[in-house]
Amino acid sequence: MEAIAALILAASPERFWGGIGTLVVFTAGLFYFGFKKLYLACLMEDTPTARIRSAPQGYVELEGLAVALGELLHAPLSGRACVWYQYRIDRRQTGWQGRKHWVSLEGGTSEAIFGLEDDTGQCVVDPEGAEIHATHERIWYGHEPYPGATPPGHSDFTGPYRYTERWVEPGDSLYALGWFQTLKDPGPGLEADARELLRRWKMDPKALRERFDLNRDGEVDSREWDIARKQAAREALQERWRQPAEEAVHVLRMPPQKAPFILAAVRQSDLVWRYRLWALGALCGFALGCLALAWALWLRF
Repeated sequence: MEAIAALILAASPERFWGGIGTLVVFTAGLFYFGFKKLYLACLMEDTPTARIRSAPQGYVELEGLAVALGELLHAPLSGRACVWYQYRIDRRQTGWQGRKHWVSLEGGTSEAIFGLEDDTGQCVVDPEGAEIHATHERIWYGHEPYPGATPPGHSDFTGPYRYTERWVEPGDSLYALGWFQTLKDPGPGLEADARELLRRWKMDPKALRERFDLNRDGEVDSREWDIARKQAAREALQERWRQPAEEAVHVLRMPPQKAPFILAAVRQSDLVWRYRLWALGALCGFALGCLALAWALWLRF
């Protein structure tokens, strides 16, 4: 403490006020983070869990199982069958003074629709814009930019590349807080509509490449075609949304006006506990930051 006090007293006005400003921003960020997590925990506890068949239109909380709608997705790094995934590829680099750090090279999150099912029915989940908590996660290392030759569990810890993958499998428990709507039944024609969209896109190869050739190599590879297929499914579903509701097909999606949209493959009680723990840590950090600010100002003045 004496050494820190000496540094504060010896600092020039510019360095002192720069440090104070940084500490204020960091402390305010902790307060915002803690308050937000506490708000989410209270919101989840106060929102009653609805059943899909009888859920009201609007903002609801649902619990059930994750199910696939049509073909399963395959996580891009490991090839695991899933209904949702998120991945990231990092490379270890050496920076200033020889310090090693990780730099993100590539990452992505699936936005394909999937289903949530309880004992009364099923609804379509559009995960775009959701805060998603997955229980399945794997981190492994390798020597190539893509881990095709180093499957999970078979690589060492010395490779310069780090692969991170999170996913939700069919049959996982799923908690959802979002915007619930009853729409016209897409029926078996939804997949046909998506295929027709893809067929029309393929008739204009130039436009198809401009839209989905992400690495600009002049071709739409299998990874990019998978993205195009998911986008076609989403656009086909959105087209059905514009039609008046007839039969009861339920959709859960991002709420309007930026209300929280949460999908979690964990029990509600576990997620609430996690949020409260994060809030406690952040608010304790906020209190310590305020004490540090007061102490620094007291020392200086």
